[in-house]
Amino acid sequence: MIFWLAVFYGAVQGLTEFLPISSSGHLAIAALLFGEGGQDNVAFFLLLHLATFIAVCLVYWKDIWTLLQELFL
Repeated sequence: MIFWLAVFYGAVQGLTEFLPISSSGHLAIAALLFGEGGQDNVAFFLLLHLATFIAVCLVYWKDIWTLLQELFL
């Protein structure tokens, strides 16, 4: 995958993750627009979703920790 295209997909994922519509759909549309549709990007898109999950956990770790403590105490 071309570096600038990977950066573009990352930006699409980051900007659309918190919208109330599917960021996966935006990635699929972007891939089709660049002529990269199909199953070739599945692993990369999965990695983008995993990175987004990790980033959200890092940003909200205090809130997550508080919720887990309240759940088990």
